[in-house]
Amino acid sequence: MSMEKKDDAVQAADKEIQQRDEELFDSLRRSKKQRRKKRIRRIAIVVGVLAAVLIAAVLILRRQVRVNFARDEGEVLSATVERGTISTVVSGSGMLENVDTETVTLPEGVELTEILAQFGDSYQEGELLATADMSSVRSAMSTLQSEIDQLDDEISQAEGDTVSSYISAGVSGRVKAIYAEVGSGVADAMVDKGALALISLDGYMAVDIETNALEEGDMVTVLLSDGSEEAGLVDSLVGNIATVLISDDGPAVDETVTVTDAEGRELGSGSLYVHSPLKVTGYAGTVSGVYVAENQAVSASSTLFVLTDTSTSASYDALLQSRSEAEEELLELLKIQQYGGLTAPISGTVYSVTELEDLESGETDEVLTLAPDVSVSVTISVDEDDILSLALDQTAEVTVSSLGDDVLSGTVTEIDKTASDGSYTAVITLDKVEGMLPGMTAGVDIRIEGVDDALLIPVEALHQTSSGYYVYTSYDEDSGEYGGRVDVVPGLSNSSYVEIKSGLSEGDTVYYTESQIFFSAMVFGGMSGSQRGSFTGGEMPSGGMSGGERPTGDFGGGEAQTGGMGGGMPGRS
Repeated sequence: MSMEKKDDAVQAADKEIQQRDEELFDSLRRSKKQRRKKRIRRIAIVVGVLAAVLIAAVLILRRQVRVNFARDEGEVLSATVERGTISTVVSGSGMLENVDTETVTLPEGVELTEILAQFGDSYQEGELLATADMSSVRSAMSTLQSEIDQLDDEISQAEGDTVSSYISAGVSGRVKAIYAEVGSGVADAMVDKGALALISLDGYMAVDIETNALEEGDMVTVLLSDGSEEAGLVDSLVGNIATVLISDDGPAVDETVTVTDAEGRELGSGSLYVHSPLKVTGYAGTVSGVYVAENQAVSASSTLFVLTDTSTSASYDALLQSRSEAEEELLELLKIQQYGGLTAPISGTVYSVTELEDLESGETDEVLTLAPDVSVSVTISVDEDDILSLALDQTAEVTVSSLGDDVLSGTVTEIDKTASDGSYTAVITLDKVEGMLPGMTAGVDIRIEGVDDALLIPVEALHQTSSGYYVYTSYDEDSGEYGGRVDVVPGLSNSSYVEIKSGLSEGDTVYYTESQIFFSAMVFGGMSGSQRGSFTGGEMPSGGMSGGERPTGDFGGGEAQTGGMGGGMPGRS
């Protein structure tokens, strides 16, 4: 074979090999593209599956979160609107205290030898409590008798000293007001008006006006209410308040006048008053005659009033009072001498005893205290929202935990409307029973308001917005959503139930979440502060539905019901 043929054969073989290589590379490239497309399809499928799984997980998670939220918030309950009685009470607590205690004191000058009584001892009236030194008793009686003799002398000298039947002016001036009338009591007129009459001493009436156009000493014109004019003088100027004087002969007290300047410009107006007044006073008797008239000029000796039913002088009455007190002290000393010491003034129990050394030192004259063991009292604090709801003689229920669960009946006997730190007090008195001791804690409930035959629902079912109140009357268990919103008007309420005045009917059903908290300080006709509620009757039906979204609304305070409402629902009427 020639060299050319060899070369041709080699070239042909190379081309064949090259062609096979290209075909192989093309095959490899096609295979690679196919593998890449398959990988992309697999990735797309995986991504799609993952996306679907993620979406499903999100939906499941959202549902689980909603279910868990509902479970955390509380079970959805239903309640039937029923009729019953609802009432509110003011509640409080305090310490028991003895009532009508008697303090046994040691008369001046008397010394004790022994105190027989001890804390907790019971005594009958007249029994001996402490023995006295008789020499000190006789000395005290001698001193006291001397004082009584001295008082008798003073009383004898003052016996003819009586209140005058005439009231004179006492000064010269002009009568500008008369407050006492024929038949009126002197004391009554004094309490009502502060005087029997009013006298002007310096001859002027005055009026204060607000102006910046005057100076002290300026002359002005004063227009009276009847249209007449009086010349006026600016007496003083304090800031922009000018005091203008006019003659007191004619113008009346409290008459409205107008002040003008020389050109007739109005400067201001006001009420006239006496510039330099003197009040005519008295303290006893009845006015039988009035001998003066308003605007009348009087002298110091002028008789203004004639009185009847006048009594002895104040000094005479004071002497008689002092002698009466001395008589009582002397009688007490005589009793001490007769019985040998101090005796019990009442029957009761000893609740405090003073040491003999403290009595001898003069630190106190109180020997001991006795309580009759008939009544006790308890003082409670009352909020400002409740104090006006209380009245004397209202019935109260009292429980003393130390004595058990028995409910005792008490009565409101005192109401102190003087506030201390925003709180007031009321005193409840009740009969003392066996075992009661001062200092024991007592709880008090005072019913202040009640409604019979009222439509009632749990307070947790009531929702509040800025425009009013509403309830839900349906619930979708699948979606967990409330529906059937109904606007209502609430009435009396407490921490458990609320009266519905309109919007619902007996037998309607309301739905709510058990953990909702109702605003217990909300007042629907009288529930706030220290009040709480009490009810009578049967049981409130409850629902057993769960899940769902909690309704919106502003709530606070109150007592959340659990386990399907529990407690007692007012009974049907």
